[in-house]
Amino acid sequence: MIRILNPHPALLLEEDGGRHIVISDLHIGFEERFASSGVRMESSSRLMLETLTEILDREKPDSLIMLGDVKDSIHSINRTEWREVPSFLEALVARVQVRIVPGNHDGGLLPLTPKDVRMEDIHGVLIGNTGMCHGHTALSKSFSEINRLIIGHIHPIYSRKGLAISGSQVWVMLKLSRQALLEQSKDRTIEIVVLPSFNKELGAIGFSPYREKIISPIIRRAHGAIHEAIIMTLDGEIIGDKDSLRYTVGKAA
Repeated sequence: MIRILNPHPALLLEEDGGRHIVISDLHIGFEERFASSGVRMESSSRLMLETLTEILDREKPDSLIMLGDVKDSIHSINRTEWREVPSFLEALVARVQVRIVPGNHDGGLLPLTPKDVRMEDIHGVLIGNTGMCHGHTALSKSFSEINRLIIGHIHPIYSRKGLAISGSQVWVMLKLSRQALLEQSKDRTIEIVVLPSFNKELGAIGFSPYREKIISPIIRRAHGAIHEAIIMTLDGEIIGDKDSLRYTVGKAA
């Protein structure tokens, strides 16, 4: 079972007798991109830590699973990341087991990671019938029997001209035939949940613009077989269906 923790971009997964908070795309240190142009921004990590602490204290999960892009620099480590990532993670491991599935921005993350953090394989983790990964790689063969897939990477934003809701972070939930996504699997339905970026500042400043093309190979592969979709705001309002996917995840070609 999953429960979306509105109005936060986080969900609770209850599977195999465990409770797990799942988030993605913190991009700690993204402010450095603007500092180099003379634009100073307050660090977003403090607010994210406060929000996570509130969620952990309320839900009391067995683990916190981060689906990638904990940091922002792709191949290097910037000054903000050196300063803030270790203390951010240390504050969390003092409360809960922290598991990280590396994303495409997590090059060099290991030196910033406290020893108690569990680093998972880049292709993701499997808990019961739910597979979880960042979303920038092909699916692991170990996911062949999953009924649900949770990914990040896309930073879904609803972008449709002329609507007041345009520019808002959204959840994207899809249902499709398993065979379209997982070769040699039985023809059942699989659910895909695309997490909004946990760092809300990314949408607020336009860091997550609408993309013409779908950047996730998983969603590109699934796109033609989707038969049901729900697009929902962080407040829980359903604002779109399958016909609105092009305004959130991009186009297949």
